Amino acid sequence: MKLAATLLAALAVAVATASCSKPGDAQPAGSSNAKPAPVTTGAEGRRVDITAGPEGYVPASVDAKAGESLVLRFTRTTKSDCLSQVVFPELKITKDLPLNTPVEIPVKADKPGKIAFQCGMAMVHGSINVTGS
Repeated sequence: MKLAATLLAALAVAVATASCSKPGDAQPAGSSNAKPAPVTTGAEGRRVDITAGPEGYVPASVDAKAGESLVLRFTRTTKSDCLSQVVFPELKITKDLPLNTPVEIPVKADKPGKIAFQCGMAMVHGSINVTGS
């Protein structure tokens, strides 16, 4: 019975991931000579590049120290509609991620714990892991 429940859970995750993005959705490298201008905020802090692609968020977790300011720079490389937005539910931040255009999101890691982020469909997840200063 436990094995069946485990298999059902694994199947549900696989189906959710498959419906969110497809391996064929990745944009081939070098398919365009023009690089889009990044959507910048002018915010200060440690910059962390995150790719929103066929594998989900890479890296899916970012380590930070309490009190640290970060600027997360998301670049969507897949046509998947699921990853066309990034949402930080606890911070009430939602940003559109245009295809192949870096988008900077400033985040202040105020206190130890996790700051979760996810795709617009809440199927792909990541986090900022904040440790004591």
